[in-house]
Amino acid sequence: MPRKKVITDEMMLDFGFQYLNTYGFEKFTARDVAQKFGISTQPIYGAFKNMENYKRAVLAHVFHYMFDVKLSEKYAEDPLVSIAIAFIRFSEENPNLYRALFVEGFARNHVMFDYSLENYKKIVANSSQYKDLTEDQIEALHIRTWIVVNGMAASSIAGIRTYSNEYLITIFEEIINYILKNPNIVPISR
Repeated sequence: MPRKKVITDEMMLDFGFQYLNTYGFEKFTARDVAQKFGISTQPIYGAFKNMENYKRAVLAHVFHYMFDVKLSEKYAEDPLVSIAIAFIRFSEENPNLYRALFVEGFARNHVMFDYSLENYKKIVANSSQYKDLTEDQIEALHIRTWIVVNGMAASSIAGIRTYSNEYLITIFEEIINYILKNPNIVPISR
């Protein structure tokens, strides 16, 4: 009879998530993750075959937490304002994870940006306020708010500034209104 699996795949995904959230991406190796959580590398390689597969699985796990849990928290009535604030609050609560994803490149090659854009499009589609926007308007809103949100998140976790929800609501309402009223909205190309 085969031995019962003691360390589950879900546990290894949690270990990877906790590792990124605590230590960042710089030394994200099977050996270092295993050492930090008191396991061998065998369960990681047994379930994920190689480190690249493990990283992808951990990234999917992180995306679920970030997009489906944290970024769905409501901070404002306007869903696009709310997600912008939720992103800043996510970065403040998870500074090492933010650095791993957005600075150190754990979600490399536009994966994070593309996932964010798809999530943004879903929010727009489900909003009576924004559902009639054109593709160009959606992309313009996303990239421009993405730039501001990441700047504010970085300044917040660096201790340069703190932002109240009221201030953030005002700023993002102004940004969104300006972009939508600008008749020459053109998405920034990559």
